[in-house]
Amino acid sequence: MERNAKIRLAYSVFLGVFTVVVGVLFLAQAADLYYSGVAELGELHGMYSREAVGARLLELLAPVVLWIVAIIVGVVVYAVFPVAERKKRAPDDVKIYEKLSRRANAEKDPEAFANIRRLEKIRLAVRLVSAAFSLLAAAMCIVYLADAANFTSLAELNSDVLHMVSNVLPWVGAALLVLIGEAVFEVIFAKKMLPKVKPLAGSAPAPSKWETGVKKASAAVENKYVLLGVRCALFALAVVFIVLGALPANGGAHSVLIKAINICTECIGLG
Repeated sequence: MERNAKIRLAYSVFLGVFTVVVGVLFLAQAADLYYSGVAELGELHGMYSREAVGARLLELLAPVVLWIVAIIVGVVVYAVFPVAERKKRAPDDVKIYEKLSRRANAEKDPEAFANIRRLEKIRLAVRLVSAAFSLLAAAMCIVYLADAANFTSLAELNSDVLHMVSNVLPWVGAALLVLIGEAVFEVIFAKKMLPKVKPLAGSAPAPSKWETGVKKASAAVENKYVLLGVRCALFALAVVFIVLGALPANGGAHSVLIKAINICTECIGLG
């Protein structure tokens, strides 16, 4: 690693640690404000007054200012210590294997070709199991979230949320681990199969009409004017949906406003 890259890395680590420290300071002040308010008042009323919150934030003024200065210094460091462009990424074994396997010729070595096809069935089975488990996890989460009985009332909101996490999070985590395992299996499988499939790979076949059309469409999408038009259309569509959602006839924006007012005046205590 070159000298400038080491300097950048060291400062990035420093800035990351400093950011975590500032965040911990904010959490500590918030926790201290809460628990000291409960101890003194016995209730939430008054503990989040403007004066109390302002005094706590004033104590954090120095570290926040230093953190902002550190960010500015980081920009200067990145400008003063440039690094050379990164080398091209290493070839993707999975993509290379996919291309070569499509060009594999059984006539060159029928036995090796049959062996590759048998191993491909194992790969397909792993993919199917991963997809099936992911769909199962998604279905279990949807079933739980769609059941109104699991969310009784606002009074029991905290317990309902904790119960939801204990029921939904394990499925999400398990599905994530399965997908990660499948990705690792794909890489290992491709690396082991490349030496076997390379001798069987023939010359690249002529592109089909569909592949030619996809390449032309990709080239058209890369045109900056086409991209600009698509972005403008999506922006206009987003504005239309926002306006429709905020119309008085819909009633959604008014309900959200009332809930926000109630939270600020009743829960947080700004009122």
